[in-house]
Amino acid sequence: MVRTVQWAVVGSEQTETIAERRERFERLAMPAVNALYRQAMKLTNNPEDAQDLVQDTFERGFKAFDSFQPGTNFEAWMTTIERNAYFNQYAKAKRRPQRANDSTGEYDDWDIYSASEHTSEGLKSAEQEYLDTFAPEEIMAALAKLSPERRQVFIDAAIDGKSYQQVADEQGVKIGTVMSRLNRARTQLKRELAAYARERGYGIADSPSANLGSGKHGDNGNRTSTDGKELA
Repeated sequence: MVRTVQWAVVGSEQTETIAERRERFERLAMPAVNALYRQAMKLTNNPEDAQDLVQDTFERGFKAFDSFQPGTNFEAWMTTIERNAYFNQYAKAKRRPQRANDSTGEYDDWDIYSASEHTSEGLKSAEQEYLDTFAPEEIMAALAKLSPERRQVFIDAAIDGKSYQQVADEQGVKIGTVMSRLNRARTQLKRELAAYARERGYGIADSPSANLGSGKHGDNGNRTSTDGKELA
């Protein structure tokens, strides 16, 4: 027997099969695919992950299709679902960050050894607190301001939940570099989001200026050496 769903049209009730509902959804969704993929690439910086995110967005959008208001911007509705899907996945990666030396921003040999298999599954992190506090649009804007190297390390380690050793192997860098970039990414994200917190009175527990490390900081929150060159 063909399954049907009920939907209201101009005050009258009509019967629509699941197949018809999916066809109606896809007529609206397919023109938005390119925009969804572009946003997914900005969020994930990885073609395969971007495709997975778009697919997840389609599934979520179809399930929530009844909540879409006809006549409004369907593409905008779907891109919002995609952002929320991405940050909901991010919320599941609850990690306790490894802390750098407060005075230098660097890690010693024991920190690096301990981090080689670091996963910190199930521990509430600074990222989780910020995710719970800020809107997806605010977090996405802050992520976009990170350098590509810091953003990729942050996505791999803090969002996808990969161990520091795995990230180091995949990116062809030392584990200390991964830890340093991740620490500086977190610091910059806090700095970028600090203005939102002050304006809205969010009351973030961690100070945005914590763990800034040594060296001079430019206006964009990047750590610089005495000759003005950005450090990784």
